[in-house]
Amino acid sequence: MYLRKLLGSAVFTVGILLVTNSVVFASNFNPLDYTSITFESELLLPEIEESQDYVRATARRGVFFAGADLSITNNDGDIDVAGHAYMSEPVDEIYMTIYLDRYVVDEEGDGDWVHVDMFEFEFYAEDYPDGELTSESVEFTLTGYPKGEYYRLRGAYAAVKDGVIEGFGPSTDGILIE
Repeated sequence: MYLRKLLGSAVFTVGILLVTNSVVFASNFNPLDYTSITFESELLLPEIEESQDYVRATARRGVFFAGADLSITNNDGDIDVAGHAYMSEPVDEIYMTIYLDRYVVDEEGDGDWVHVDMFEFEFYAEDYPDGELTSESVEFTLTGYPKGEYYRLRGAYAAVKDGVIEGFGPSTDGILIE
């Protein structure tokens, strides 16, 4: 009986030592981790004129960044862009970077996404009359890009509160702009 208790205690102690001495890997927030150019996107049928991605926080992730969305729309050959960042509580700063990619096919018939342009936006709580920054959105139209091509958007959104950074990376599928 004493030996069984001693063995059980030893196993428990070794288990605790293994758990508490485990190596944990952590890294700084990098917006590019959320929106790589190599991220796969579908090429939607030509009659589909809009693609939207909405990502939201899950119980396992995030405290104050509730969700984000990004959409691309064919507007008679121009590209309409809309992006939104939603917070569950006021934050100090919101950063939104939106990347425009074009699908390019090489001589062998293989296609890849190529980065074309990027647009950066910064929002600070101190710039608002009540000092509260709980969401932000951007909407704009891109003109002058070649028509008859597939385009998609990738986003890198980050929010900062008391020095803590949370982020999302919505990405649309490719739509034909003509």
